[in-house]
Amino acid sequence: MDSRTGEMMPATSESIGGLAGALWRRRLWILVPTLLAFLLAMATVNLLTPRYTGEARVLLENRDTVYSRPDRDLSPGNAAIDPEAVASQVQNVMSKDLALDIIREMGLARRAEYDPVQKGLGLSGTVLVLLGLQKDPRQIPQEERVLEMYYKRLLAYPLGKSRVIAIEFQSEDPKVAADVANRIAEEYLRREEGAKNQTSRATSDWLDKAIEPLMRKVVAAESRVEAFRASKGLFVGANNTSISTQQLAELNTQLSAARAQQADLQARARLIREALRLGKVFETSEVINNELVRRLLEQRAALKAQIAFEERTLLPGHPRMKELGGQLADLEGQVRAAAERAARALDNDARAAGARVASMQAELDSQKKTTALSNEDEVQLKALEREALALREQLNSYRNKFLDAAARASENAQPADARVISRAFPQSDPTFPKKIPIVLLATLGTFVIASTLVAAQVLMARQALPAHVDPEYGVASPFLPAMPAPPAMPEPAAPEPDPLPWEASPSGWRAALRGALPFARPAPPAAAPVAPAPAAAFSPAAPPAASPVEDLARELALMDFNGRGKLLLVYGLDREARAGLMALRIGRRLAEDGACILVDLLGPAGRGGNLYQRLLPPGAAGLGAHLDGVAALGDIIHRDARSALHILPAGAPLHHRLVAERPRGEIATLVEALCHAYSHVVVDAGAIGGAGEFIAANGDAVVLVAGRGADEAFIARTSARLEAHRDAPVFILADEGSDPAAANDPLPPDLAGSA
Repeated sequence: MDSRTGEMMPATSESIGGLAGALWRRRLWILVPTLLAFLLAMATVNLLTPRYTGEARVLLENRDTVYSRPDRDLSPGNAAIDPEAVASQVQNVMSKDLALDIIREMGLARRAEYDPVQKGLGLSGTVLVLLGLQKDPRQIPQEERVLEMYYKRLLAYPLGKSRVIAIEFQSEDPKVAADVANRIAEEYLRREEGAKNQTSRATSDWLDKAIEPLMRKVVAAESRVEAFRASKGLFVGANNTSISTQQLAELNTQLSAARAQQADLQARARLIREALRLGKVFETSEVINNELVRRLLEQRAALKAQIAFEERTLLPGHPRMKELGGQLADLEGQVRAAAERAARALDNDARAAGARVASMQAELDSQKKTTALSNEDEVQLKALEREALALREQLNSYRNKFLDAAARASENAQPADARVISRAFPQSDPTFPKKIPIVLLATLGTFVIASTLVAAQVLMARQALPAHVDPEYGVASPFLPAMPAPPAMPEPAAPEPDPLPWEASPSGWRAALRGALPFARPAPPAAAPVAPAPAAAFSPAAPPAASPVEDLARELALMDFNGRGKLLLVYGLDREARAGLMALRIGRRLAEDGACILVDLLGPAGRGGNLYQRLLPPGAAGLGAHLDGVAALGDIIHRDARSALHILPAGAPLHHRLVAERPRGEIATLVEALCHAYSHVVVDAGAIGGAGEFIAANGDAVVLVAGRGADEAFIARTSARLEAHRDAPVFILADEGSDPAAANDPLPPDLAGSA
């Protein structure tokens, strides 16, 4: 290293050789401490009392079977145990209650190994107690002393990515170490099994106490059902239906049969008369099946046969033929008379069936009234029956659960969800101390430290030498020419401005906006020279305080409106409030978190008119030109020279145009489109009560700028009226007077008076 410039010089073989020679000349300062460390380590590891470790391993698994699980438990018997459950079981192994039981059962308190007081304080302990650096162990209860030493010798941890818990315990006696580790594992399993059995016993005890009062409720509910049924006469017949309902069904069935019989008789009588009219009386079954008609038809057939026989010898005018023809006509008349009598008999039967239908209809109507009157009682009866049935089902469920829990509450009925897979055995090799590693580490560590200290002393001595010493040390001479200063690095170029919001998303309104913006992206302004800040400004004890505008902008940036842009409305409490300046400062701060645009609804007539005219190039088109159709949307959106904020000025005054409904609708549609293209849309709506208040119904948040002396009652009424438009939050922001600057959005001095 150069003593003048502080620069690191490259290492050479001469310098390395010189350092090695210096170390060799001071070898005693290295070897003597190394030898002493070796001897001290050998003596220490031989004087320390060896400790042995006993290790037992427990596997966590679900050991429930179909016989030990509840009947209604449908969960699988081999459910996986997650790492959190394994970690919880490790804490159970390390529990204090289990530790106290092991200490008492294994008699660890009687062993001096686990109670340091039995060995005495010793010289070092006495000195530490006298100096107040250690509490006197004799003032600590024996149980706490033994418990502290117990936890120092106990180690329980899960083995890798498995469900196996390793339980290690150290002791000066290898048998004690193995016995304590095994006893911890056994006691852990016993406690787990006891916890499951205790749960079953508690469940069975609770069910036993709950069954008896529930049984009394069931008996009382069923008694109320029977008493109500008897008092209302709602007796149950076959198919679990009431008698009135059964009677109504039977009457309805009989009425249907009577109507069918009446219709059948009427149809048969009508058929016979139709056959008589058409002269086809012999083709009806009602006439043919009549016994009298059958005999007449037989006589007619015989008479026709005789006529046919006589026609061979006699002429039609013969007296015999006339006699036979008269007999035939008489037989046919008797047949027609028999058919007419059958039709009249069917008519009489149909009238009788009709009378029966009328009677049964009257009876059915009467039964309907009776059934309707009993339905209200049946509704109450069914409610009582449902209550009794629910209580009965609950009682049966409790009984089944009680029998199940009582069967599982017996000893060893439910095995613990773990088992010992490896028991601890007495070890012959001590766990502590590891003699060879300790001696090697102590020796090598001392050698390295001593060598480092000697080398550092040599190097520091060389740095302290004067510049005219022997040049083999590698120190630069003050008479050598100085190294030239490194060339100044050029300042980094200003970062490119963020892309326009519609350039990253070519869908919906954003695509339309992209096509409407033909202007080029302006270059960022040159950075003004910054005066050096005083040292106190960088003191950590005095951090810069955030302004209310920054706090409000930060809160607005964190608000979420379901994936659409936030519409923030800025109003002034009166015409003197500087709402335009506040809107500009909020917009500049929001532009740091996402795409943001500031929309002016006032124009030069408003208090902030000169502000937007000074921020934008001369003759910049505004919202009025777009409403007139002389400027595209891309021509009226401008960039702020001080930030990534986009500004949409009003251009011409708009207060007289906002009175009409059509310009309001066009502006509302435009603002909605901007909400889809920008993350934040800030609207300078002017003073409360002005023409810009129509947009309040669309705002997601409202900022009300009030002067220092504003009336609080008027502010409260105005906030309530603004919240009533859309239930949007209203933030009250105090006007900061003539100071237009903020920590993140400074303005030029000439804007302070015009804003």
